[in-house]
Amino acid sequence: MDSQEDHSRHPDVPRDRLVLYVRKAIPAPTANSLKPLMILEALNIPFSIHLIESLPDERWYHEINPYKQLPAMEDVEIFEAGNGEQRRLNVFESTSMLIYLCDKYDKDGLYIGKTAIERVQVMNWLIAYTAGLGATGEWWLKLRNDPQLSPALKVIEDAIKREYDILEKRLSEPGQKWVALADRPTLADFAIQPLANPRVAKNAKIDFDNWPRTKAWSEAVDRLPYIERAMFENNRLGMTEEEIRLNGR
Repeated sequence: MDSQEDHSRHPDVPRDRLVLYVRKAIPAPTANSLKPLMILEALNIPFSIHLIESLPDERWYHEINPYKQLPAMEDVEIFEAGNGEQRRLNVFESTSMLIYLCDKYDKDGLYIGKTAIERVQVMNWLIAYTAGLGATGEWWLKLRNDPQLSPALKVIEDAIKREYDILEKRLSEPGQKWVALADRPTLADFAIQPLANPRVAKNAKIDFDNWPRTKAWSEAVDRLPYIERAMFENNRLGMTEEEIRLNGR
């Protein structure tokens, strides 16, 4: 077995196209898997989905994502690791996926920035989200069902509201329809919106109507045709037709 096959051991993983590793959309779809799907659809990039059924058991996947989390991605490019091994390129953080896909496929800089000034504006909001709302929202999702942690959850909820306040202020600036750039959606919008929308706010018992411009922006992101396609796919990942029918997806 050569080194490339050793890295992607599963026989069903295609070698000739980009692969996105995700989990099944039951009991609920995840925001992190939606993010790469958004840019894959926006840039019309050919890709395959591979479901990971068990993170502990599918040990071959731990080489692709050393944090043993989902999603992750492998592209067709091969690189030489420090030990000289030829390995398939792996990307294992959702924000990194967005940047990588744009660096490779967004030749006009539509979503990542056409100039250095545009790009730094996109990166400002993208990286701030990764350290702020992204991390805060992830912890809230993990802890929300534990009643013993209600004081901690209140701290997290307040942090989420502060993030919404920042978005509201940004989107209240004259002409600022989108988060990073005024004239078009970018990676920043794709990264932030899955954790800043009425659906997530309702689950957190937060009244999203308190941030009207953020709500309007979130709904505008939802209406983008490629975002609609990404959400449709994310909501049904790995589900059978019967499961789709029973879960109303």
